[in-house]
Amino acid sequence: MTSTILSDFIYDFNLEVTEVGVCFDAVINFNLPMQNFNLQSEVHMEPVLSNLVDTIYLLNPMIEKYKMPTFFNDVNHQFLYLSNKGLIIAGQMQLFGSYSISMFPKNHRCSQATFDELRAKKLN
Repeated sequence: MTSTILSDFIYDFNLEVTEVGVCFDAVINFNLPMQNFNLQSEVHMEPVLSNLVDTIYLLNPMIEKYKMPTFFNDVNHQFLYLSNKGLIIAGQMQLFGSYSISMFPKNHRCSQATFDELRAKKLN
């Protein structure tokens, strides 16, 4: 089910699919019980547990400064796609409790430098 949700998200936003998965720039809205904030981040989506995309990485190192997760999969998180609006990821953290992250793509692909780095990692 989740892979279908992510596939619909990728298709509807016309995100570029390459040999490294899907990579694009997005605005990420973090929703915590006592705080909300936004950051821009490149996002990398790839298949890990199956042939379909099931794993998401937020690539902005500033996210870790806020003690927020940068890795999401369909085993430990719930994915919800609001058609042509954005992707919502819900989860639990020991530090904050329940949280959600909303993801709104800004373009169809990530920067060439990020793509080259992801490609180099995949080839090694």
